[in-house]
Amino acid sequence: MMPHSKMPRLTGSNDDAEVSSDARPILSADEFACILGFLPPKQIMCLRRVCKTWREAAKKTIVPIVDFHVNSIDKYNALNVMATAMPNLQQIKISYFKRARHKYNDGEDPDEEQVARTANYSIHDIEILSNFTKLRILEFECAPMNGRYPSLFEFSLLRKLNIWFGRMKWDLEMLEGLPLLEELHVNSGGVAGNINSLKALKDTLTMVSIECSNNVNGDFPVHGDFMDLADFPHLKVLYLKNIAVKGNLLDIGEHHFPQLQSLSLPDQVYGGNGYKFQRIAEMTDFIHKVYHLKKRRSPKLLLHWTWHLSEDSPDWYRAMSYPQLPFSIELVKVGSRLGYRWFGVYVVQSENDDGPTQYCEINWLDQEPERESSEYEVYLQKLERIQRNIDFYKGYSQPPTQDEYRRRRVEFDREIFGW
Repeated sequence: MMPHSKMPRLTGSNDDAEVSSDARPILSADEFACILGFLPPKQIMCLRRVCKTWREAAKKTIVPIVDFHVNSIDKYNALNVMATAMPNLQQIKISYFKRARHKYNDGEDPDEEQVARTANYSIHDIEILSNFTKLRILEFECAPMNGRYPSLFEFSLLRKLNIWFGRMKWDLEMLEGLPLLEELHVNSGGVAGNINSLKALKDTLTMVSIECSNNVNGDFPVHGDFMDLADFPHLKVLYLKNIAVKGNLLDIGEHHFPQLQSLSLPDQVYGGNGYKFQRIAEMTDFIHKVYHLKKRRSPKLLLHWTWHLSEDSPDWYRAMSYPQLPFSIELVKVGSRLGYRWFGVYVVQSENDDGPTQYCEINWLDQEPERESSEYEVYLQKLERIQRNIDFYKGYSQPPTQDEYRRRRVEFDREIFGW
């Protein structure tokens, strides 16, 4: 065979150059940015060092939605570089630094005691987040921040905001700067305002979860009427806890909350989870009204809620130690059949003390499934398991009177101990 160096050329030098040019076309920064958009952030940051075109492409790349978690000095330094080198990140999570004595710069109106405690800490600029204008998901979890940061609520494309704990202060009104927000998750003591402010996001919100914990001011400054959100067309989840929101659960009409699938309301709301009633008869009437509300909604709505008789009620009396009085009520779902039952929760006296919850009989709101139906056998099996938990209050469908309770206690002691 003729050596490679001696092989004849098939084309002239001009044709050779033309073939080479066609085989390896030069991509523009915009075109290469589209290719980089399929790669993770770390790989994009490495490739940007190849040449000037690739560096410009990295600046224009819409980075895929992946969690970039800033929880160390190295991660913060990387974020600082990305703020100019790759500013189109779509998801960022800010949390505490693994190394002690580091914090972000204080915002407006900071807690002065916290400022004094952290005066010698190394400070890092949180405002660099403003460079990431393409953010879709932004999370703060125990971030070492103190005060208000208005610039962090001005992301026109943001879809999801999570704020968990920490000392960041902010008002619900500030959410106006997030016009496309769909999901709001808050578990923080630094939030304040009227939930009516969420109306600015009426046409986009699908999930609202607000819980005030470890409040900076020692109170719960989120207030308003939960029914202000009743006309939100896409709201599927509404979870409100430890906030001063009021209203009446029974005000929810057929056309309110049209997409709602999950609901939790604080006990300040009439009929909210944990609400305390004044009379047993009022609770029974309420549960029947709730039944009609639930039948129009998701099958899971209001399950696992409990309501209680207030100790200030004229119907309330003190139990003889164990068992506890069934002054609480809940909905029960067995197969497709819905009912309600009264129950008493045992008060734990020590770590090893785990007395059982005492249940009354189920009051049925739905008809029993057809005996010929496929679900009837499953219904019977589930019902049998539930009825095994009925002990002291067997035969009672509602709380006994005080005299009935004392007589039953005597009978129970005789049955169990032979007294």
